[in-house]
Amino acid sequence: MKIILFFILTLSSLTWGQTMNNMTNREKFQFVFEKLNKDSMHLVDEFYDKNIEFHDPIGTIKGLGQMRSYYENLYKNVKTIKFEFSQFIESGDDIVGIWKMTLVTEKLNNGEPIILDGNSVIKFKNGKAVYHRDYFDMGAFIYENIPFFGYVVKKIKQQFKVEK
Repeated sequence: MKIILFFILTLSSLTWGQTMNNMTNREKFQFVFEKLNKDSMHLVDEFYDKNIEFHDPIGTIKGLGQMRSYYENLYKNVKTIKFEFSQFIESGDDIVGIWKMTLVTEKLNNGEPIILDGNSVIKFKNGKAVYHRDYFDMGAFIYENIPFFGYVVKKIKQQFKVEK
């Protein structure tokens, strides 16, 4: 029993203790998006430069401390989150990742999964992300998943829908 426990602990430490130092920028990008959760916030510190500049439809963040606070706040109510990447476009140290996110949180959509398409632009310098910008439909992510407000947003979108 002790041997099995030792073996399991050794394997898990290799995974959790895995360093991003030997990964390509693309591998780091995918690794962080796939592994980040409320229990792995240390990945934020490993992935981002201390002077990170971050933008998304919610706002702008500058600095590693604010970046970590952003993720801690964002992930504290997340039950599950999964990113599936369909494509990466790379040019030097710049990468665009095109993704589909499936998110479950009690706070939105009555706890049912929210599926959102988006992409992230990440620029690296010396192996750390110095710039990160996320592009996604804020209405589809938040506004449409809040009772009453979601109904209004969906009705407005229907007004602009073009029939095929």
